[in-house]
Amino acid sequence: MSQNKKILLTFDYEPFLGMSSGSAKSCMLEPTEALRVILKKNAAKAIFFIDTFYLFNLQKHPELVEDHQKITAQIKQLYSEGHYIFPHIHPHWKDAVYHHEKKEFSLGDLTNYSLANLPKGEIRSHFNDSIRFLKEIGISYEKWGYRAGGWCIQPFSMFKDIFLEKNIAYEFSVLPGYKNENARQAFDFTSVKTYTPYYFTESVETPEEKGSFIEFPISSLHFTSRIKFTDRLVRKYLWKKGDHGWGKGTSAQTDRLRSVLTEKEMASIELLTIAKLRTYKKHLEDNAYMHWISHPKMFTRHGLKMFDSFLSFATNTFSPTFDFLKMIPVHI
Repeated sequence: MSQNKKILLTFDYEPFLGMSSGSAKSCMLEPTEALRVILKKNAAKAIFFIDTFYLFNLQKHPELVEDHQKITAQIKQLYSEGHYIFPHIHPHWKDAVYHHEKKEFSLGDLTNYSLANLPKGEIRSHFNDSIRFLKEIGISYEKWGYRAGGWCIQPFSMFKDIFLEKNIAYEFSVLPGYKNENARQAFDFTSVKTYTPYYFTESVETPEEKGSFIEFPISSLHFTSRIKFTDRLVRKYLWKKGDHGWGKGTSAQTDRLRSVLTEKEMASIELLTIAKLRTYKKHLEDNAYMHWISHPKMFTRHGLKMFDSFLSFATNTFSPTFDFLKMIPVHI
């Protein structure tokens, strides 16, 4: 059993992206603060992908300026504590409708959900705006990372030149074995058979030994029917106890259209319960690399407790690294 474990913890820092966005407090500020305490306790470093266009929209409404300030302060705190802060772009914010009485947004128009479907000049502008914002609040890197909103990173030909221009070397969108054929959120990672970081140049799904960029594929786990059944019981119990999830909002409808061509499930805090914890630990025992993708808005308090237990197990059993820069494969 290898003691060298690479645990990549990534978080999409965003509100809900459907008909009801929810509040900054419940979707981001409170659950991320609870997460931050656990990360600090276990000396774990993470990557936060910031929904920059949500922040741009907050600035447009005087009554939301305080939310913008609090979120910016939290992002800067995470950065000061050694976590990575990279952009995460959901372009359908351009069509968002603001509801003053609720202080929330509706993002029901998904015409522009996929960044890859926009003109290249507009894509470039979105990257320029996002990285400029992060630099203006004191966050900067020689090389940047990126996760596509909705995993919409194909065709990569729409992004390659921009990645080179903006020094974006690290990509975190690929979920091996998953695809979505809906035009609003089209992606296809079913051909990806590499489950550890790899180089690529022309397409995110095609590894190249001397590629220009590095893909960090998201990990998936297989659960037996018995575990799935027990998990459903646990979730019903949690629901009755009021542990429904931190944020209150509505996910984008495209999420329901995603088809998974595997019986596996991606590693995620919001999907973790006590019924699955043993499988998560076994996965770490059997694999040297494990990439989690999680969303603070969807955390349950139970899930965070199980995540804390997992990290305690990992740090007490192995000598893990949480820094993605130490997971980069040797470039031959």
